[in-house]
Parts: sequence; C-alpha cells; structure tokens
Amino acid sequence: MVRATLGVMVIGALASAVAAGAGKARVETTDARVLTGALVAVTDAQVVVKTDKGRQALPAAQVAEILLAEPRDLLAATGRAVLVTAAGDRLSVTGVSFDGEAGRLRFACALFGRGEIAMELAKVLYLPAATVSARDLEKLYRRTRLPKTSGDCLLVRRPGKEPLAVDGVLEGIEAGKILFQWKGKKQTIARENVMMIRLAAVAAELPARKGVLVGADGSMLQFTSLAMSGDTVTVDSPSVGKQSVSAANVAAIRLASADVVRLTELEPSSVKEYGYFGTVFEHRVDKAVSGKPLRLGGRTYRSGLGVHSFCELTYELGGRFKTFVATVGIDDEVRPNGDATITFLADGKPLGKPVRLTGKEAAKAIRLNVAGAKTFVLRVGFGADGLGFADHVDIVAARLLKK
Repeated sequence: MVRATLGVMVIGALASAVAAGAGKARVETTDARVLTGALVAVTDAQVVVKTDKGRQALPAAQVAEILLAEPRDLLAATGRAVLVTAAGDRLSVTGVSFDGEAGRLRFACALFGRGEIAMELAKVLYLPAATVSARDLEKLYRRTRLPKTSGDCLLVRRPGKEPLAVDGVLEGIEAGKILFQWKGKKQTIARENVMMIRLAAVAAELPARKGVLVGADGSMLQFTSLAMSGDTVTVDSPSVGKQSVSAANVAAIRLASADVVRLTELEPSSVKEYGYFGTVFEHRVDKAVSGKPLRLGGRTYRSGLGVHSFCELTYELGGRFKTFVATVGIDDEVRPNGDATITFLADGKPLGKPVRLTGKEAAKAIRLNVAGAKTFVLRVGFGADGLGFADHVDIVAARLLKK
C-alpha cells in the first residue's frame, strides 16, 4: 500500500526572489523548500543564509541549488571558445595552447584566471566564429555523419562548402596554427580555419563530484570540495585543481547528493503520447516541448521535462525512494494559453487528485509520498477545454528522494 500525500502551493513569486535586492540568494532544498536572503557561508558540511527570520544553517546534503543570478547558456553564446572536459566542465576560454610533449592544455578562463589540464581530460574544444555558437558547431559536426573514430578529429572550415571533418592526432595548438597528424603526415592548419577539435576518448578515473559551480558567463566547473567565505569561493576541481573564484563571477552553486536522483536521470520504461488530428508533441528532456529552454514564472530551469497532452510516462522505481518533488506549470512561451491536467500514480493508484494547470495561473509545487512504490506514472491530460492547444507543460526541478 502506498500512502499518498499531495501538497500544492503557488510559487510563482519565488522565481524572481534573487532580483529582490543586492546580495540576495535563493536557496532551494532537495525537498523543494526555498529560502531567500543573504548568503553568509558555504562549506562541504553546511550552507548558512541570513533570512528575514534570522540566520539559518542547512546541512549541505539537503541543499539542491544556491542561485545568485540567472545563469547564461554558454553553449548558445556566439563567438565564445568553449572547452568541455571529461569531468563535465564547460569553460569559456581564451589563449588556448597545447604542447604535445608536455601533454598539457593551457588557457585563460574568465571564471578563475589561468588554468591547465592534462590532455586526456580534454573532450571538445569549440572555436566558433563571431556569429556562431558552440551549439551551432556541434550540429555541424553531427551533420558530417563520420564513422566513429578512436583518434582526434578537426572540423575544418571550407569557404562556400560544408565543413570537413578530419581524423588524426592533435600534436599542438600554437598562436595562429594547429599542428595535426593526418594519414601519417604532419599538417599545419591555420587556426582561423579550425572550428572544433574533438579529442579521442581516454579512460580516466575521476573522484566523485560534490557539485558544480556555475559562472555568470555560463561556465560550469565540477568540484569535489567547495568553501565560500566573504567575496571568495574556493573549489577543488577534478580537472583544474584548486581554484579561487570571485563571488561576483558566480551565478549558482549546485550541490549533488547520493540520496537524490533527478527524474531526468531515469529512462521511462513506457511512453504513451498522442494528440489531436494526428499531431504528436514528443516529450523532451531538459527542454520545453517547443525545443526552447524550460521557463516558468520568468525563471529558466536547467533540468526537467517538457511534455504535451496527452502524454504518459512510466518509471521503474523499485521501491528505492520515499518522496517525489517537482514544480509544474504551463511554459511561459505559450501563456496565457494552455489548459491541461497532471496526474501521478504509484503502483497503479492515484496519488491525490489530478492537478489542473492553466496559462493564467502560477506554477505549482508538488510533493508526493512514493515510499515503497515499484512503478511511478506521470500523466498529462487535456484540461477542461478538452483541447490540446498550447498545452506546453513543464515539469521542472523534479527529484526523487531516498530519505
């Protein structure tokens, strides 16, 4: 028997909490509680925030995110060179160089200054032109449809033609040129003609991360330890070691916990989707059904599902979790249109009554008791209008808690 509890509360006003005043932080706990106030300190053990109710200390394991400013999408920024590492970092970089003999990739990063990583930890280096983004380059690379290769690969610009993907071995990055071995011969390519460098995958053992530091420019740095005091944040990074970051350069601190699993980390065991007149909007992960960022109440969410009526997703939980929390609503893009219902079931039994969502209402917070549940179903149906028009439902910050 699964005992169901459903708490629904309006949270639209919380989306703009960070903008309420200088120095304000929005601290969201793993169970979807929100505190706003001045961030006093952050350590691996606790987060201290001064709210209007006084100073409060939260165990770090119970904090999901500390939001200081609205994070940007680095991969969508035009003209920004971006380094993606095997550890999961995304760094806006300049002055990149690579010495093949030393095996080190060196660069400058606006987030923390000068840095370097072992070449086996480098995954992709995007080098877009002024009007192009890293995401644009990734799409171009996929369009080349190269067979899988175990070596390095360059995406080379060709005036008036599709870019050319070249397999080989990267030997160096210098001012104005790329040194590359292709078909056993050393080649020198003008740096301005190289759009992307994808490095060969190398197995590397990395320590478990404790979270990710998000820069104001959209850079993301994974960390195994973090401490914030005053105007400085000190992190231990699996890829770039210990770094000091100005608090002014930080947009968010996202903490990881072994007791929390994001719903988007699970693959649904069953998917049922249909719409009117044969038009089906497939659900999307970490995007709205339109393909754009998830936005509720003026806030962009990095994690969640974009779904459309009718959609039913089934997940196998295996009795591992106790609580499910999420925020649900009609995406900002289609408001004030949209009228849908969302229903949750555990082992075939409804968890409370269906929740109606309309584009004229604020988003709602959901908290469900799923203790012992083997299966969990999320069902988005047509609203009172009986139509599927603009039913762009966002299910964001969706987490399953083990404790």
